[in-house]
Parts: sequence; C-alpha cells; structure tokens
Amino acid sequence: MFLIVGAQKFNVEGPAVPVFAAPGSDIVLPCSIKPTMSAVDMEVKWSRTDLNNTVVHHYENKEDKNNGQDRSYRGRTALFEEKLQYGNTSLLLKNVKVSDGGQYTCRVDSVHQQDHVSVLLKIEAVGRTPEITVLGTDASGGVLLQCDSKGWWPASGLYLQWLDSKGAELAKVTESCGDDKGFNVRLRLTALKSDTNTYICRVKREQNMMQEKINITDHLPRPDYTAAIVVPVVLILLSALVGVVYYRRRAKQERVKRDIETADLCMRRGGEDRLGGMNFTDAQWAYVEHTLLTSEEDLEEFDLSKYDQSEEGFLKLQKVVKSCRKAQLSNCKLTEKSCEVLASVLTSNSHLTELNLSNNKLCDSGVKKLCTGLQSPSCKLEKLRLYNCSIREEGCAALASALKKNPSSHLRELNLSNNEPGVSGVKKLSDLLEDPHCKLEKLELYKCSITEEGCAALASALKKNPSSHLRELNLSNNKPGHSGVKKLSDLLKDQRCTLETLQLYNCSITEEGCAALASALKKNPSHLRELNLSYNKPGDSGVKKLSDLLEDPHCKLEKLELYNCSITEEGCAALASALKKNPSSHLRELNLNYNKPGDSGVEKLSDLLKDPHCKLETLQLFNCSITEEGFAALASALKKNPSSHLRELNLSNNEPGDSGVKKLCELLEDPHYKLEILELFNCSITEEGCAALASALKKNPSSHLRELNLNWNKPGDSGVKKLSDLLEYPLCKQEKL
Repeated sequence: MFLIVGAQKFNVEGPAVPVFAAPGSDIVLPCSIKPTMSAVDMEVKWSRTDLNNTVVHHYENKEDKNNGQDRSYRGRTALFEEKLQYGNTSLLLKNVKVSDGGQYTCRVDSVHQQDHVSVLLKIEAVGRTPEITVLGTDASGGVLLQCDSKGWWPASGLYLQWLDSKGAELAKVTESCGDDKGFNVRLRLTALKSDTNTYICRVKREQNMMQEKINITDHLPRPDYTAAIVVPVVLILLSALVGVVYYRRRAKQERVKRDIETADLCMRRGGEDRLGGMNFTDAQWAYVEHTLLTSEEDLEEFDLSKYDQSEEGFLKLQKVVKSCRKAQLSNCKLTEKSCEVLASVLTSNSHLTELNLSNNKLCDSGVKKLCTGLQSPSCKLEKLRLYNCSIREEGCAALASALKKNPSSHLRELNLSNNEPGVSGVKKLSDLLEDPHCKLEKLELYKCSITEEGCAALASALKKNPSSHLRELNLSNNKPGHSGVKKLSDLLKDQRCTLETLQLYNCSITEEGCAALASALKKNPSHLRELNLSYNKPGDSGVKKLSDLLEDPHCKLEKLELYNCSITEEGCAALASALKKNPSSHLRELNLNYNKPGDSGVEKLSDLLKDPHCKLETLQLFNCSITEEGFAALASALKKNPSSHLRELNLSNNEPGDSGVKKLCELLEDPHYKLEILELFNCSITEEGCAALASALKKNPSSHLRELNLNWNKPGDSGVKKLSDLLEYPLCKQEKL
C-alpha cells in the first residue's frame, strides 16, 4: 500500500536543496503544484527575491506576459507549456549568467488561493587544467614562468600556487578576474636552477584540484664555449633533442592523464547541474565519449543534458548519439549546425530510432538540414519530437517533402506542437498524409494556431487516403471553430477512417460541436477508442449528445475525458443512463474532474456503478462538490456490486469530512472489493477519519489497495500514527509510506 499523508491545505513545491548550474548552460528551476492539477488557467510568476522581487517570467490568462520582465532575462526564460496542465510550473533558464545566481520565488495564483516556494540557484563551474608558459629568462639567470587556469566559479576558496619538486610552496595567489564565463587565475614565478629543475603549478578549490609540471633545464641560459669538439657537441645536441621530444611527450601524457581524471571525477559526481559548462578539453571529451561507448550498460537511451546542455557537447558526443537508440537532446541550444550533423548520423548505419529535439531554436533552416537525413533510405528513425523549435511554413514543407521522397521511411510518430506552421504549413503536412506510402501513426499539432482551414485540409487528406496508418491526432489548444470540428466529424463519419485517438483539449467546442462529433461516431463506431474534449464548453446539452453515442452498443469508446466542461447533475444523469442502457459498453475510463455534478449527480453515477454490467475501471471526480451524502451513495453502490471492475477512484478536493470517509471505510472492509488506487487529498479528513481508514484496512488483510493518497488533510500526529501502525501490520501489503 502506498500512503501519502500531509497536513497542508495548499502547496506549491520546489527543491529542498540548491540547484547548481555552470555559466553558459541551460537549467530548469523546478516548481510544481501538489496535488497534480492543471495550471493552464492560473497565474505563474517567477521573481528574484534577493533583487527586490525583480520579475523573471510572468504567465497569465494562458499566455506569457513579460512586459515587466527584467531586461537581463529577456529571451532566456520559458515555461513548459505542454506540462502546465499537469501542474508543472518549472522555469527553463537558458544561457545561465554569473549574475543569475540567487534566490528565486515561484508564485502560483488561482481564483481562490495562492502559494509560493523559494528556489536557490547557485553558479558553480570547475575550471581547466593549468597551462604553463615560459616567458623567457632574466638577468639573474632564472626562467620566468607564467601559470594560468580559466573558467572557475565561484572565486571563493580558489587559489593558484607554485611548488618545488618536494611540494614546498614557493608562491600563491588568491586574486582572480572574471566575467559571465567564470573566473581566471594567473601566477608568475622566476624559477632558478635546482637539484631537479622541476616546478609544479597547482590550482585548487574545495575538493577540486589540478596541477601541471615543468622542467626548466632546457630553458636555463647556457655558457658560450667557442672551442668545442664536434663529436661531443653533436652528441649533446642529439641528446637534448631526444630529451625535448621525450619531455614534451611526457608532459602531454601527464596533461591528458590529469584531464581524464578531472572528467572522470565529473562523471562520477554526475547530475545535470554539475557536468554542464565544464569547458572540457578535447582529451576530456574523448574520455567521456569512450566511457559511454564502452560502458557495460546497454546504451538504449542517451540524455545530453546530463553531460552538457550545449551544441559543443553534442558535437563532441555525436558518436554516442549515433550508437544509441533513443537520443534526448531537448533544451540543449542546438542550431542548424547540429541538424547538419544529425542528418549525417541518420544517413549512416545508425541505431537511432527515437530523437527528441524539442525546445531548441532550430528554425526552418535547421529543419531543412535535418530533412536530408529523413529522406535517406538508410534512416531508421521511428519517433521525432520537434516541440517548440521555431518551425514555420517552410520547415513543415521541407519535412513533408522529405518524408514523401522516402516511401520506405520508418517514421511513425511526429510531434510539431507549439510551432507556427500556418495554414500553408498544415496543408503541406496534409499532402503528406494523403500519400498512400505515408506510415505516420501519430501526429501531434498541439498549440499550432490551426483554424478551420487547417482542420479542413487535414480531414480532406485523410479521407482521400483510405489506407492511412494514422491512429492518433492531437489538435488540442487550437481554434478550429465549429466549422473545423464539423470537418473532423465528417472524417470520423467515413467508414474508412481508422483514427483511434483524437485530442481536442481546449478547442472552444460547444454543444453544436459535440453534436456533430457524436453523430459522426454513431455512423462509424468502429475505430475511435479515446476522445479528449476537456476544457471546452459543451454544457449538459452537449454531454447529452455524447450520451446518445455511449448508449449505442456499437460504440467502441474506451476513454472519455470531459475535464472542466461545465457539467452538472443533468449531464451526469445522462451519462449514467446511457451507460446503463448499454451493457456491452467498452468505456473503461471516465474523467469528470472540475465539473459540478454535486451529490445528486454522483448518486446518478452510483446507480451506474451498482450495475454488474458496468465495466468502468477508472473514475475521476476531482473537485466535483461532493459531500458525505455523495460518498455514502458511492460506497453503497460499490458494496452492492462485488464484481465491480473499478480499480481507480479519485475523490480529491471534495468535502466528505470524516463521516463521508467512514462510509468509504465500510466498503474497504469488504474482501470482495478490488479497488487499487484511492485519491482523497484535501478532503477535510482529521484523526478520526484516518483511524477509520486504518481500522478498515486492518480488518481486510486481502485488500487490493496499493495506493492511498491523503495529502492536504489534517490527520494530526495521532492520525499519522494510526496509518503508520497499519503499515507495520504483518498482513498489510504496504509498499511505501
């Protein structure tokens, strides 16, 4: 059993420890809403607490509003828009500067409440191995040496020192100069002739230490002998030459060895915040590449962000990308130059089948370079993600053309979400879908400014290609209008249409659009399995149209999402009635989160759950104004149906109180009940309710419950103890507390 117990009513969460980043890298400052809920309609503001709450990034009314953003952050910040619906409000900060280090605040405001969390960003970078330069000799006969080490941050605790061959300190400096790329240190020394003539330059900060050696023998001034014997001179010169060659080779080997030790230390320390922006030498990059290519672990997936979120890192590790099957290159500042290299990888004998290039500014020029690889018969790519890559009409046209030129293409999934293809770009993609050789199975065009005209082109293309392989189409967050929805409905009506999943989240669909979709699916019920109409405004009348569809025994829908669709008791009654009238219904998942069915609507749904023919496995009723009465109805219905298929029930953010929870406990005591996941966060549950839950589960040692979420309640210490005692109970199948 998985128990989540908390005591706060509202919470925005972030990391408990500082986030580290190197100058020049990209970094994600984590922030999320718990429990998981959509932040699409909320206000999200990131600011610098230590700089008088300077605005870093501002999101409101479903769009960025950065007019008041501090100038130093312009063009360098972004939220992950596709993840807002899951409560992820993290900030992507690109090209980190030294001045970015400090205290950040992530504040999230909804209509009724607000909360915030602080995130500390620390800038840290390990510099390069010291470089020794011989500047010449002075009048005293000494050799003037200069030692430099670059790219450190911060400067605190950083020092450079000269040592003799026995380790005795000769000189030391703690001063440094720096910019946004880090601090550099320099120290000079006049080296005199000694027993070994060997001097060491060492740079150190905390646990990081690197050093370089030099032997000054060859640089000491020599007496001028006018009378010399030819043979000894020749021998001396030859010996000196051999010595110089040997010394240089040895010095290079030592330098490479130290570079490799540094790279190995970085890899063992691991973490995105530690490896990025290290200013590695060629030897260090070669070591990282060799280590990854010869690792005993199967190179199934390579994530560049763990090593260096930069184009340089990609170019140095391109052989690793070629050898892996899945390459995660998201948020790595890749440009057209990287696309050209990737095209070469795709045309070679590469293992690459999945490529994620999201959140890079590739633009149309970069996509065109990539297309030379996609159109190659040697390309084995099956999944390509290009989310938020600044792609416009020209780039979409190039993609469509490349895939049409390669009838043997293996590409099955293409994500072009959050780009600007325009009407003409969507038409080019439609031309591709019309091609009978096109094998695309999944196309994602979330938030691509697609209107009626674009929907019409897509629908027309798929109708003209009866052998189309497309099974999943995501058009969420676009503006198709009623006419666009009608065009899609005409497609679904066609007996040859084989779409199985249609995502139309937040597309301004009303009752009229729902009626068109329902009518189409009644005429062709054979293929569609998942339909997402969340964040639209069908109202109860639109839901009634969908209910008519669910009542049809030929309807094959398995998952219906109606999150935040203004549904009341009337709509719930229609849904329940339809499913009761259709004992052969295939529906397994129903999402009614953020609607207003109230207790009376829940009673209608309970009548459905009571029916032994009901095959629902997941029911989502988050924030649906349900009280003790609704909980009692659900518990009673499920007790009367011991063969119920329900495995997951979400009743979070309602008001059952302890009395409502006790009604559910009567159900949990029943050994016939097979519920596996029960979500009850923010349900006004106190110690009394927790005690009842613990007691019920103790009485039912054969319980199937794996996950019980009680976050955002008020169990108190005694309630937590009751649940903890439950986990220690020998017959309890606990997994995690």
